[in-house]
Amino acid sequence: MKAQESRISVALVSDLCHYPHEVWDLGLDQLDMFTEEVFEELHTIAWAEGNEYPNHSSMSAKTGQHNWGASGSFSEIIMEVGSSAGGGVGAVALTAAIKSAYEKLRSRAYGDAWRSMPSTDQAVEIAKSSLHRHYDVAVARLTVIRSDMDAEAQRYEIEFSHEDGRKFGATLGAIKGLPSCTRVWAEGADLVPRPAPAPSDPGN
Repeated sequence: MKAQESRISVALVSDLCHYPHEVWDLGLDQLDMFTEEVFEELHTIAWAEGNEYPNHSSMSAKTGQHNWGASGSFSEIIMEVGSSAGGGVGAVALTAAIKSAYEKLRSRAYGDAWRSMPSTDQAVEIAKSSLHRHYDVAVARLTVIRSDMDAEAQRYEIEFSHEDGRKFGATLGAIKGLPSCTRVWAEGADLVPRPAPAPSDPGN
């Protein structure tokens, strides 16, 4: 399936049972690639550290059709790849691999999900939405503590405090020339376990 709207996410995690250190989101319109082709491109990220074996990773995809106003198809592709929260050479290699993969994906699309940089208020809402999606955090409990806009680089840096003391952040326009790329992160998120999935009903 080639979707009219695509959102691709790469999450760096210590393990699959905890929330990610950081997540890179990319929104594209009219991506001229099948889901399997996107998987192949993203798989190169797992080899970024140059080890004998790739980093642990998992990928999933959700596709569908919406009929709200103008109808269209959409896809959401999520990759989780193992990474140490401590940074270092491995984190640099992974970041470079994500940027390279996203630039290649952008070259196969007809447009970004946003055509231009949003206003500050819009940027804050986009950041909150991404944080809610990846960290299950209630946006009403987030307070902006820093918001910087680099007009030349067309990039926003936004930080939030949470009522429970945690700190979250977002970079919008994380890759030059890709305004619809957003990087979000959380301090200590790797120490917070994700809720266990609800058990399936064997009768269904």
